[in-house]
Amino acid sequence: MKTYPALTALIPLLIATTVLAAQAELSADEMRSAEDTLRDLDSNVSLQNRKALDEARELARFFQQVGAHYTAQPDAARGVDFARKSQDHAQAIAAAVEAGNYDAAQDALSDLTRSCKACHEVYKTKK
Repeated sequence: MKTYPALTALIPLLIATTVLAAQAELSADEMRSAEDTLRDLDSNVSLQNRKALDEARELARFFQQVGAHYTAQPDAARGVDFARKSQDHAQAIAAAVEAGNYDAAQDALSDLTRSCKACHEVYKTKK
């Protein structure tokens, strides 16, 4: 059997590209889960509950995924910017909760909520 070294070398690259493309996709379930986490985060910040730390970190990871999704889309620079800002806000919430500063966490949460709403106004599918 004849082998093709160049083709063999490309297979891992093709697999990696496919995996990255799949990771960049966002499902409706993931968006609903993020919305649920945001509601829980809002409640836990208001209650000054340290569970907010895990929720803020989870949202920061989610917005990193959102950024990858929009980076893979043509002409979606605004989506990339919304995702970056949202990730920054989620990280600020985590830092504030970790420091026990729930007033700062509430301020960053308000910023995050506005960022989510602005992105949805641009990108959410109209029904």
